Amino acid sequence: MVHSDIEDDVWANSDSEEQVAYERNLAEKEWERLQEDHGNTGYKEGIVEGKEVNMQKGFDRGYAEGLVIGKAVGRLRGMVSCQIIYYRQMLKNEEAAQELDALFDEIDKIEVNHVYSVDYFRDAATYKEDYVAPEAFVQQLEEKVNSTLTRVSEKYHC
Repeated sequence: MVHSDIEDDVWANSDSEEQVAYERNLAEKEWERLQEDHGNTGYKEGIVEGKEVNMQKGFDRGYAEGLVIGKAVGRLRGMVSCQIIYYRQMLKNEEAAQELDALFDEIDKIEVNHVYSVDYFRDAATYKEDYVAPEAFVQQLEEKVNSTLTRVSEKYHC
């Protein structure tokens, strides 16, 4: 068993084809791993960025739509409230005020999920039969408020 010192030396330089192929193989695997890692990181960052952009757009749209609906419902609530005060305090007509109290309570109980039901977020083709769009909901409420105020006014000759 005769070995030269160079063959036994682990740290010795070797230019053999086998060593070069081994190192090339290691470098290629490392390159592939780095590409995959960076590709995965970039993909994940892109997904997060895309979600943030879309969520912001959705929030902006929802805020604008909700503001319009909220203002309309608030205006109707204010109209009924003023009429209740008018009948109760100015005309001392408690019966008329109580009729309007019921309408006020109905408006006061309106919540977001009453206006924006689950169907609002679905495709129009999958809406349920009884779905009412937010704008139609407000329009129906406005018609109810106006007809009730007119009826009470006519009933009590005001």
